[in-house]
Amino acid sequence: MLTRGLRAVREMYELTRGLGNLRVLLVSGLVGTVAGGLLNPVMPLYLQSRGLDLQGIGFVYSVGSLVPIFLQPVMGSLSDRYSRKGFVVGLSLVTSLLVPVMALFAHPLPLAAALSLKLLLARSAQPVNGALVADFAPVKKRATIFALLDASTSFMFVLALGASAFVIRWLSTQYTFFLAGGLFLISSLLLLRLEEPAREPSKARASGGEWKLALDAVRAPLDYVRGSPRLAGLFAWQFFFAFALNLFPIYIPLYAMKLGAPSEAVGPLVAVSWLVYAFAQPFGGRLSDALPKRNGLILAGLAGMVVMSAVLGFAGWIPAPYGLIVMVVAWALLAVPDGLHRPSAQAVVVEVAPASERGRFMGALGGCAALAQVLAPLTYGFVARHAGLSSAFLLSSGALLLSLAGMAWAPERAAPAAVAHTPVLTPSQEPG
Repeated sequence: MLTRGLRAVREMYELTRGLGNLRVLLVSGLVGTVAGGLLNPVMPLYLQSRGLDLQGIGFVYSVGSLVPIFLQPVMGSLSDRYSRKGFVVGLSLVTSLLVPVMALFAHPLPLAAALSLKLLLARSAQPVNGALVADFAPVKKRATIFALLDASTSFMFVLALGASAFVIRWLSTQYTFFLAGGLFLISSLLLLRLEEPAREPSKARASGGEWKLALDAVRAPLDYVRGSPRLAGLFAWQFFFAFALNLFPIYIPLYAMKLGAPSEAVGPLVAVSWLVYAFAQPFGGRLSDALPKRNGLILAGLAGMVVMSAVLGFAGWIPAPYGLIVMVVAWALLAVPDGLHRPSAQAVVVEVAPASERGRFMGALGGCAALAQVLAPLTYGFVARHAGLSSAFLLSSGALLLSLAGMAWAPERAAPAAVAHTPVLTPSQEPG
């Protein structure tokens, strides 16, 4: 595994020869991923130990996405007009400092407030970060490069998950938060080496002051759909895919323990899917670049995720210890169709994004994802509390089916355009 991971990082590094900014983003992302991998198995259990029930945990994650529904489009539009680097570095530094702060609270209310603020800022920065990557990324072998970038961080995340039990036992949960906070800070400081990208003039520059720009950004999804009705499918895919994915980082650790997994095995168990995902993604990226159209691969991948998420739900109704075995196998297999189709889906997103207003377009998509991230934890928390965790996974399967329907309607370009990838839905962005 380690050899394969190092090979993916080396191959990604070679593909970005002469692209120093992408290398900075790669290294920064790898450091941040280690921090996220250490926190992933801790966070839901830590919240539960401080007095939050399943529905309360869902509420915390929802609050962290409420403001970004409106803030993401605004941030994206402002980055078109001003500095992408300034927004990314500033927000990254602030969120990194909030991680160790969470370890200082024993009462659930200030802890929930700190986590919600961290999520709010991190999610608000996503469309700006996506537009920044789009400014630096090359056109050729787009899906391959995106897949290797995500695979490199996924392998690093697996290694961090594997080490999480040892680190937590050695340092304690509180000091693990301090270690993760330090790594997030290093990741943020590395971003200072980025250059401000050269961009095409934005249409937003002539649209008036900041208040008008903000209002235009908030209504951006309606503007895009009015101009091209089939973009509604892309926005629907973004919403339902984000809704479905929101279940896994919050409830997989709790689901594994409910089915009989010991607490020290939760980190490695979660890592199984990330490991498979990291192996599948480079193959999916290369396959996508070799195909004349991407939609077939995307729809097949989403269909596979629908089936595996449903199997995850049924695992909770199987007697022990077989239920846990089925859950682990389904969790691992879920990553195969996900890894195969995700680079294609990301490429389709950026191939229809207007080059002169990438931030605004990605912010509009990000607002849809943020709305899903508000509704999903509340919905899953309510369903898990009243109908059990198995039903929550079945609901996630239904959301994936709706995302498939949206992508089937979404536009697709047969030939790549000179725009690049957004990491809005990279799973390692928000571990824990």
